[in-house]
Amino acid sequence: MRPFDRLFNGKIAVLSLSVLFTSILFSACTSSEDFANPLDPENLRTSGAPDGLTLYAGDKQVRVTWDDTGQEGIKAYRIYRRSTGETDTEFTQVGAIDAPANEFIDTQNLENDRRDASGRVLAYEYRITYVDINGVETPDPANPPAEDEEPLRVWKTALATPSVPPPVPTVTLGDPTDLTIKLFWEGYEFPYDFSIFRVYAALDTEDDKPLRFKLVAEPKRDRLYYFDHDFKVDGTRKVYRVAGVDEFGAEAITTITAAVPNVPPAPPKNVRVRYLPRSLFNTKYDAFISWTPNTELDLAGYQLYTKDAAGKLLPRPAVGPKDRSFTIPGEDPILVGQSLEFKRYYITAFDNTSGPDGRRDESALVEAQSQ
Repeated sequence: MRPFDRLFNGKIAVLSLSVLFTSILFSACTSSEDFANPLDPENLRTSGAPDGLTLYAGDKQVRVTWDDTGQEGIKAYRIYRRSTGETDTEFTQVGAIDAPANEFIDTQNLENDRRDASGRVLAYEYRITYVDINGVETPDPANPPAEDEEPLRVWKTALATPSVPPPVPTVTLGDPTDLTIKLFWEGYEFPYDFSIFRVYAALDTEDDKPLRFKLVAEPKRDRLYYFDHDFKVDGTRKVYRVAGVDEFGAEAITTITAAVPNVPPAPPKNVRVRYLPRSLFNTKYDAFISWTPNTELDLAGYQLYTKDAAGKLLPRPAVGPKDRSFTIPGEDPILVGQSLEFKRYYITAFDNTSGPDGRRDESALVEAQSQ
């Protein structure tokens, strides 16, 4: 290779490495710095505005929601609105709400089905800010990000057009089931422009903090129910909103509060016992008891029992929730009539919450079948 070629190729290699390094550096900066914290005023994607801005239209109202990260130092959120289709309409504040709330319902002078002279549908446009404990508002409405900034920062907005929503669902609770809340809205009358149902849920903490609703399901029109299995403890309370939604996104909402029933877990399945002789010279035996483990998240363990010759139930060891077998060693048979027989063994499952009577909440008794 000629010296010039070596020099030229070397420069190309250095240039390629330089371009690669610059590309990696820019990518790292934009991905790990500019987008890492959505509440950072220098974030190119949000300009510091709370993320996840979403609107839900209703009858002369718009429900404004956003992501609340639970970050300390946020005192409140402010909501701004303007109308589309009008000349140089400025955003004006229409509401404020204390953190950690993540929604605001705007009902100020909103019109349904707005259209311009040509029949084009008009909308209301929203954006939000947060206010910290020092009273600083981000983004600053008095000095918003400019459209000609370099690099360009975006203060996201969202559009919604209020309209008359479909009928309100009538929601009822289903039969109690362990760690499950069942919602039904049978008999719903579908309008011609119906789209889907929406189910929102918020944990009811029974304090002064505002509820934080999350969209948990969007059942289609052939599913007039929703089962919530997202529980770990009996007695947990949630507030639900079940909405009928039309093709324009307008919602009609029913609100209902429900608690997970305080019922015992299901009894263990496939309970078996094997009688294992200990010696040829005596009658003692080991009782090897096995079962299919339960799946309840609040399961605390299993309780074993035997019955004596008179049929009285006697408690034996309690074992942990992850156990699926247990051996009771050195058992003696019992005298039934004129013969010695193996004892009969039983098992229950119990959870980590006391029953309504204050005692341990156990399932139905299941007898172990001899193998």
